Amino acid sequence: MVVGYSGHRIIMDNNDTSYYGRILIKALATNYPDNYYILYSPQHEQNKRLTALYNEDSVRVKYPRSYIHNKRRWYTGKGVVRSAKAHGVNTFHAIDDGVPSGFDGSNFPTVFTMTDPLYRRANWWKRMLLQRSARRSCKIAKRVIALNEVDRQTIIDHYHVSPDNVEVVHPCFYDGCDDSVPKNMYEILREKYHLPERFVLYKGRFNEEDNIKEAMELIHELRNSKISFVMLGYRTDHFDHVIKEQAHELHIFHRFKQIDKVHQSELTAVVAMAQAVIIPRTDRMRDNYKILNAQRSGALVICKDSPRAREFGGDGVIYYDNFSDGADRLSDVLEDENKRNALLKAARANTERFTGKILADHMIHIYRSVLTHRRLYDK
Repeated sequence: MVVGYSGHRIIMDNNDTSYYGRILIKALATNYPDNYYILYSPQHEQNKRLTALYNEDSVRVKYPRSYIHNKRRWYTGKGVVRSAKAHGVNTFHAIDDGVPSGFDGSNFPTVFTMTDPLYRRANWWKRMLLQRSARRSCKIAKRVIALNEVDRQTIIDHYHVSPDNVEVVHPCFYDGCDDSVPKNMYEILREKYHLPERFVLYKGRFNEEDNIKEAMELIHELRNSKISFVMLGYRTDHFDHVIKEQAHELHIFHRFKQIDKVHQSELTAVVAMAQAVIIPRTDRMRDNYKILNAQRSGALVICKDSPRAREFGGDGVIYYDNFSDGADRLSDVLEDENKRNALLKAARANTERFTGKILADHMIHIYRSVLTHRRLYDK
């Protein structure tokens, strides 16, 4: 089987779409290496994400030929369709940007995934264009995929897609979370990054919409005032002018530490060293990825309660509605080793629902399903 992908955002960007695309391709290439996975991209820029994909024997990256001047038009129109047929592609899978219009009326097996059905991260003008493209893509695609039940219902209601044509395929955790950590590595990393003895970790962006103030209020309310707050992420103007000031106001600045970056190979160990990983916003897919990755790394997770968080976190997460409630629940767990171990055990068991094997099996089943329907239709 040869599967084509709408690939320029999968390779080039650094957002939720590209993250999902990379873990999907990695899962497929690892578990079904006999297939070929072709990524179509109108961009020729080289970067580390593209280089990493070359290490997979079953992955190929295709660009428009050099004589094609309008690369974007090749990608969105008939050009990519002709390329897919020439390369023997059986199924074309588009992610977020939409199914190229050239597939309309072609009866070509197409699958369309939306990581954010309403495109809330885009400005109003781009959001309108993306939603219009998504509405057209939902009509072209033989199967529409959502990453969670909330998004599935959004697709059905907003784009008027038949429920039978929308399927939930959960993403998997990052495979690096299973990397073994030598026992002496923890102390080495504690000294390298000057980590406190006991800390709650926040990993993400330092923006107003990430609800960081609530996380700091929760830390302030913890019964153990010796637990520090470590923030992992690049500093922003909001961090320098707002977050630091809020830390002073809450009287936690003396137990407050910020780290720009931890090397990817060391991240699993740093996460596991934390007393807990806090996720103060859970209505975006990037937050659900954080839940899975933190659980798989062996960390206790505390997060804002939401349907998405419950769907991904299962019984292995401390959920809270307000920071005072969250502080009490986290304090109770940290003070009772049996409760903490039970939650960690439940978290580990929960991640078994989100392995790369399960993701690849589900996606291959969908590819074969739409391909079978196409052959029956052709007859």
